[in-house]
Amino acid sequence: MAAKRANLANALDDVTPSSAAPARAATQSEPPAKAAPIPSREGTALVGAHLPTHYAKAMKRLAVDVEKSQRDLFEEALQMLFVRYGVKV
Repeated sequence: MAAKRANLANALDDVTPSSAAPARAATQSEPPAKAAPIPSREGTALVGAHLPTHYAKAMKRLAVDVEKSQRDLFEEALQMLFVRYGVKV
């Protein structure tokens, strides 16, 4: 039978002073804090896809050539798709 693996928390208990133990226990029971929302992203949603790398390179070149952000180009492309397929936005 394989030997039991060491538990890092138990190993730390052996070397941690007893005064630090209650502080660590208190932090484990608290839920993780949520990051503050970014104001510029309010009312937006991430729309994305994993595509071949040549699409990413072409998008970067196009953004530089037409002096628009990639975000603006994606929005323009989606608007064109919605018009083509008759989707009301």
